[in-house]
Amino acid sequence: MAQSSRMFDIIQMLRASRVPLTADAIAARLEVTKRTIYRDIAALQASRVPIEGAAGIGYMMRRGYDLPPLMFSHEEIEAIAVGLSLVARTGDNSLEAAGRSAAAKIGDVLPCDRTSIDAMPLYVSTWHAIPEASVDLNIIRRAIRDERKLSITYRDAVGSQTQRTIRPLALVYYVDGIHIAAYCELRNDFRHFRHNRFEGCRLMDETFCDGETLRKQWRESHILFDY
Repeated sequence: MAQSSRMFDIIQMLRASRVPLTADAIAARLEVTKRTIYRDIAALQASRVPIEGAAGIGYMMRRGYDLPPLMFSHEEIEAIAVGLSLVARTGDNSLEAAGRSAAAKIGDVLPCDRTSIDAMPLYVSTWHAIPEASVDLNIIRRAIRDERKLSITYRDAVGSQTQRTIRPLALVYYVDGIHIAAYCELRNDFRHFRHNRFEGCRLMDETFCDGETLRKQWRESHILFDY
């Protein structure tokens, strides 16, 4: 999680709590270390966010503090509403949950004269032809972010099963499927794997440091949405 997103979450947690929250409690909810929370709170306090308390006691937000309103235009808010609704068509449950969370955060800080995300008179059909995932796509997104290799068991279109180590580079969403673009160490080349043909997927401890370079090569050698 980026520091800016984490700080936003800390502010939201403190605003919603009626009792002091310890760094341990905040760290557990955000899945980071207590030391990280200490640093983030110190940075927020230095930025004049009225957080009161101390290490070992707990932290509270001074009453009356609110985040400044997000200055989105009406068209920008409508674009966000449609985009978040389209996430539901991917069949990616964890991404859909993240979209709902994002909509709630945006709605919480919109100026009072703006229509909330949920109340927008813009509707998106939930129909899609994407097969049910056989792997948690959140694991793949995490592997892409952290540049960690994946050990996968994969069955191709003719039913052949292989065990591979891949460097995941991107997720490509279609109306009828989801592809994972990766550098396959078995083939020593780029490959695209359908999300519903995975029979096993394990996040490895081994990392790779050439993700951006590989992604650039992949984008230059493949026409997106044309395979």
